Amino acid sequence: MSTPKYDALVTKVRDWANRDSTILSDSLVADFIDYSADLCYRELRIPPLEHTYVYPVITVAGEVSLELPPDLTEIIMFRVTDSAGDSIVFDDKMDMRSFTDKHTTKNNGSFTRKGNNLEFYPAAAVGDLYEIHYYRRLFDANATYVVDQVNITAGNTTVSSSGVTGAVQISGVWYVGNEIYNWVRDENERILLWGALHHAHEYLGSDDQAAKYLQKQMMGIEELNREEKRRRVLGASNRVTYEVSELL
Repeated sequence: MSTPKYDALVTKVRDWANRDSTILSDSLVADFIDYSADLCYRELRIPPLEHTYVYPVITVAGEVSLELPPDLTEIIMFRVTDSAGDSIVFDDKMDMRSFTDKHTTKNNGSFTRKGNNLEFYPAAAVGDLYEIHYYRRLFDANATYVVDQVNITAGNTTVSSSGVTGAVQISGVWYVGNEIYNWVRDENERILLWGALHHAHEYLGSDDQAAKYLQKQMMGIEELNREEKRRRVLGASNRVTYEVSELL
């Protein structure tokens, strides 16, 4: 299902590339926007992409691995708080080979990443509370809220006058999920646009134009990262989001 802001972005990519849908189809432009977003999430290091996930309290001792959040791109901090309220930050990052080598001496606060899991030392004790602060990918640029009672009550859905794709009939009324806010698309559309145009012109064989838009995208990303570095030097504080979930 397409959404208004996403549709506007698709149209803008075509307009700026001076091509219509017979040349740049919806599926092609969607790929270009996805590729552009991938670069943003790899390179941007700014507060809107920071998130903190708090794992459920450990109830069985001996745990040495936790599943990573599926939207994680880079770990900022991993720590544990024990039942007495004392905290340890895992700041000894090791490669997987060294971490699993039985001859390697692991210090308290050692960790490594293995696929979708985070392995750590020492093992967990009952009452330990682990949290991971990280940079993340946001929802897709055309994501909508799931139509369920929670989102209907929260106002994240719209009553539709007719049955449409993505709508669900609850109590005889048709609902459709509203467009989910996406910071990159809604606050810095230009960066997504420039990246999508880079890939569009690569597809069209316009190498000079492709290079120009890639440079513009990278300059835009660097500008945002530079703003964040300046803000940290000036001593401003971050606002982070904490979440506790059984989904992981």
